[in-house]
Formats: sequence, C-alpha cells, structure tokens
Amino acid sequence: MAYVRRCIQVALIQRRSIVVLGIESSCDDTAVALVRDDKKVLSSKRFTDRETQRKLGGISPREVAQQHKMHLPLLLSECLNEAQLSVSDVDAIAVTTRPGLVIALKEGIQKGLELSRQYKKDFVAIHHMRAHAVSAFLICDNLQFPFLTMLISGSHALIALALSSENFTVYGESISGSPGECLDKVARELQLNDIDEFRNIHPGAALEQLARRCSSNGHLRYSVAGPHTSGADMNFSTLKSSYLNLIRKEINGAGFSMEDFCASVQHHVTRHLVKKLHNCLEYLTDSGQLSFVQKLVISGGVAANDYICNG
Repeated sequence: MAYVRRCIQVALIQRRSIVVLGIESSCDDTAVALVRDDKKVLSSKRFTDRETQRKLGGISPREVAQQHKMHLPLLLSECLNEAQLSVSDVDAIAVTTRPGLVIALKEGIQKGLELSRQYKKDFVAIHHMRAHAVSAFLICDNLQFPFLTMLISGSHALIALALSSENFTVYGESISGSPGECLDKVARELQLNDIDEFRNIHPGAALEQLARRCSSNGHLRYSVAGPHTSGADMNFSTLKSSYLNLIRKEINGAGFSMEDFCASVQHHVTRHLVKKLHNCLEYLTDSGQLSFVQKLVISGGVAANDYICNG
C-alpha cells in the first residue's frame, strides 16, 4: 500500500517512529486511539452511552450518530493530550469505513476526512472485520500469515483463512443473525440491564456474568435444538428465536433460574460456533491445507466472552 511505503520511507530517513491516529464509529462505541509502529498504544479512549441504550431498549442508529458527533472531538483531544502529541505529529489517519451502521460510520469518516485535509495526512479506509483479525499482531509477536480466524461480533460471524491484511478466504459465515445479537437480545428480554449491578455494562457482558453463577450442569438445563446449516455456515437467528420463545414460556414458572438460563444460551451459542469451526478444520485437513496454518485467531467483540473463547 502506497501510504505505508511512503510513511516508512520518510520515517527511516528521519529516524523516527510511525504514528497512526485511529477513529472507530461503526456502531455504538465512539473510539479514538494513537498507535505507534512498534505496537505501542500511545493512547486509547472510548465512550458508549449504555444508559440511553437501556432506556431505548437497544441501539438507535440516530442516537449513536449524535453520540459520535459530540464525543469524537472530545476523545481526540483527550488522546492527543495523553500522548503529548498534535495531529501534525501523526503520519496517517485510519478510519473505519465498513461494515457498520451507515449513519454512524458517516460521522467517523467525516471527522477523519476533515483532519486529513486540514493537516494534509493520508486517509486510510479500514474494513473493521479485517482489522479485528490483524489486530492480533499487536499482542502476538510470532503470528504470521496464513492463519485461521473466527470473527465474532454483534453484527457478524465468519470463519476465514487470512492470507494477508487484505486477502481473506471465507469458509463459513452466518446466513442469519450474529452471536452478539443473539446474546444481547436474550439479555434485553430478561431485562438484565434493569438490575443495578448490570445497569452500565453491555447486555451480552451482563449475560456472561450471570451465567458464571449457574448451578452444576445449569448450562444444560434450558436446551433448544441447534440450527441446521451446511458446512461452516452459521445461523444465530434460529437460536435467538428459540430462546426468546423459551423465555416467554419459562420466566414466570416455578423454579425458573436466570443464572442457568443465561448459561444455557451462552453454552448453545458456543456449541454452534465450535461445531462450525470443527467442520472448517475437517475440510482444511481433508484438502491438505491445514499444514500451512499454524494459528487460530478469535477476534471481534464477542471474543471478549471467556466462556466462548475457552469453548
């Protein structure tokens, strides 16, 4: 990529590090960061309005767009102050341009373009699902291409072979829904964010915390039929619908356990992911491609769930 080569050439001549300003506004998180080419995160700031989401019962695209417009300048200022830098010191401005909520992405793109023009800096368009995969290079020194990646988030789920930062071969993806949406919708139906201790955290994170308190084998107590999809493709809408229907049948019944229910949902989402990953690994083994793959990278917002990552 031309901007990378140009930045490296200039940095080598001047014997200094490359610093990139990152802007993220693809959904409900407003985020700004400054990262150096030695993988050091100089500063990272994020804002999410959980209280408004709780009141509205979910994410409102118009509300999060206004949130981005209001908070991007504030977070940018905080990042620069913390790193003791100005935009003039930055070599490039990297902005999430896809995929995501269009109205939300627009705010980040506009801010990035404004800074790029004002300070004459390279504007780098970022595909944030690809970025999820390659962000592993920040914490894994011996990671090399190709590697297998499972990208799981609030909007996406896919299994792919990463050949380079821009070249991915997809072997499986969700034909409907996503793991994050499934967990969030169940958490909202259970009204977990109305519980004081979970009021200001993500619905999916609240579900995970409650699931840790389940009884022995509680994760098997509320079972539903798994989705039927071919190969490594996934379907989380079916799981979501099954559990939403089960909530309406069970929640007012004697002996209903919120903890066991959350654990069951989390377990079945994990089981579906593991089954599809297994199918992909079988295909790669049978086709003789697995010998070239040394690492598995699990990334995306849902990868923050410890139970799923240890599944």
